[in-house]
Amino acid sequence: MSTIKDGVYALELPFEQGSMTDTGDGRWISILQPGSLGPDAHKVKVVYNKDKGAYTLQFEKSELYITFEGKPMINNKLTPGDKPRYFQIKPHQYEEDKYMYVSGMPRQNLSLHADSIIVAEDKKFHISLAMERIFPPWVAMNDFPEKQAWLFRKV
Repeated sequence: MSTIKDGVYALELPFEQGSMTDTGDGRWISILQPGSLGPDAHKVKVVYNKDKGAYTLQFEKSELYITFEGKPMINNKLTPGDKPRYFQIKPHQYEEDKYMYVSGMPRQNLSLHADSIIVAEDKKFHISLAMERIFPPWVAMNDFPEKQAWLFRKV
């Protein structure tokens, strides 16, 4: 099990490149700067389910889960929705225990834990950026050997 405790987090790309943002029911989740779609659209409730051995990720304000349609597959986009899906959170192979400065925090280096988000239904898939190179980038799953690092910043 990961060291991530239940709570509300911003799920961010390393180096302040943006966070998963609630784009509304039926739209693909995008990476945007916090506050781009309202003050709370980037806040995600992370809750561990002991029976499943995995986490649910739920946008705090809308109460929509981070979910996907159909089965896990390459480039399957994540959407906000009513059906919870389960994800495992594992320490990232290269970004574990890195130090970085986070704007808006006291001027000191903070230890932020970088993790990979694994699709619990099929562990060969993990959460990353979609293959389409657009702005803002969408969030999707893939099975590449290099996993995307995500910072879980308590908000």
